[in-house]
Amino acid sequence: MPNGSFTGRTVLVFGAAGALGAGVAAAFGAAGAAVIGVDRAVPDAGRQLDGVRYEAADVLDDAALGAFFGAAPAPWAVVNTVGGFAPRGPLADLDPAELTGQLQLNLVSAALITKHALRVLQAAGEGRIVHTASRAAVVTKGAGFPYSVSKAGVLHLVTMAADEVAGSAITVNCVVPNFVVYRHVGSRAFRPRLARLALYCRIDSNQGQGGAAARHRVRRSPRRALA
Repeated sequence: MPNGSFTGRTVLVFGAAGALGAGVAAAFGAAGAAVIGVDRAVPDAGRQLDGVRYEAADVLDDAALGAFFGAAPAPWAVVNTVGGFAPRGPLADLDPAELTGQLQLNLVSAALITKHALRVLQAAGEGRIVHTASRAAVVTKGAGFPYSVSKAGVLHLVTMAADEVAGSAITVNCVVPNFVVYRHVGSRAFRPRLARLALYCRIDSNQGQGGAAARHRVRRSPRRALA
């Protein structure tokens, strides 16, 4: 991890019960952060990571999510790995329900997390927000429209949020992987990719630069989450 340690810093990881979120939570925990894993339901004891505190929150319930953020001191970083995938299909067969579902799961969730994270981070005067998009957002081959347009929305959300906090000690960034092989998340091969994500949360990053740096990172984020 950059700078060696996140000791004394609280990191919220949304989607921590999933494979990607669990790997991210483990990496931040290993770097010394106090990790709070957030998911729709607290995972069973057998799926919980040592040292991670788990909380339940519905990221699509605006009021409940606001209450969750308001119930504890502001975290240092908010990392969002919530999302879902829909396979490619012809536009002539577009399913409106699938489109709505992908927008809700990938974009609306990210927008509400951003809304409430910014509220508490702005009150605290500093912090980091990191979302997960996809290379599908910037290409037209290999992914379906519902998934890709929802991830394109995440990129635009991050850019707009970064503009809003430009010049402050808050940064908003996004990683843009090509694909993730979930059985390897948390493995030695995946650790360098988790370290890249942690770059966006490092303690000394972008002080005074805010959103301008975040926009640049959206364009330069790694295309592959696992080589």
